[in-house]
Amino acid sequence: MKNSRRFFSFRFALAAVLISGWNSCGTLSALEFPDPEWKTLFPGIEHAVIQVEEPLLKVNVLRIQTETPGLSFYSTGRISDYQADKAETDRRTVPDFLEENELAAAVNANFYTPFNAKTRKSRGPSDAKGLAVSDGVLVSPANGYVSFIVRKDGRCEVKVTQNDEPIDVVSQAVSGRPMLLENGQIPELTEPARHPRTLAAVSADGKTVWFVTIDGRQPGFSVGATFAECGEILKKLGADDGVNLDGGGSTTMAVRGEDGKPKVLNRPVGLGQPNSLRHNGNAIGVRVWDLEK
Repeated sequence: MKNSRRFFSFRFALAAVLISGWNSCGTLSALEFPDPEWKTLFPGIEHAVIQVEEPLLKVNVLRIQTETPGLSFYSTGRISDYQADKAETDRRTVPDFLEENELAAAVNANFYTPFNAKTRKSRGPSDAKGLAVSDGVLVSPANGYVSFIVRKDGRCEVKVTQNDEPIDVVSQAVSGRPMLLENGQIPELTEPARHPRTLAAVSADGKTVWFVTIDGRQPGFSVGATFAECGEILKKLGADDGVNLDGGGSTTMAVRGEDGKPKVLNRPVGLGQPNSLRHNGNAIGVRVWDLEK
């Protein structure tokens, strides 16, 4: 009888431990990292590097306070010979996008086509996947993807957008999938693949934005994250809603350096090797009036 009670107690204790460490995506929560050490790059824009040891991840984070005076967002506009769902944007590297539009910081955004050995290293027309809006102008129609939206009233949000999505209140929008965090909860994310990732997330009040890159495909440096791990990182940062943008070799984060030139913060694998840049279908960035800091 005593042995039976001990066995029952052991099973109960084990179950309690498993449940307490189990997150909503159905996998054990294992990510641990210290509180980020934030460095102010520009008014309203902070940067931190997070090192996760298990699994090995190098994470770059931009934290943006949207109500900062003089701060605004900008995403890739229409190509000159625009054709919806065919030729919507002109491919750029993220540093080129940042420099050409006088931005303080930027990351890549929507998935896009065509994608092949030629297009990833050259400019040319692209079809962005999911909603894209630039300065209130529709660039790519919504189609059920998850969108990061900057409203004209300044509030930011992450939500699923359908083809009837009203854009009269939208200033900027980019899209991806899947939803990584919704109302502070990680949805069921069972995809086990590890890749470089680009993420966008917002606070519950829509006044704080996080842009995140996670490097990958580089053993000994950063192996890439699963979707569930991405959701966990966003939640630990304090976000309420978050979306996965185009990743893999597209994943790039750049800022304006102290010399005024673009500086890539992460280690992209755009052409299949570390520190190589890809021409992406579109990107989103932040402007500030004071670029002298």
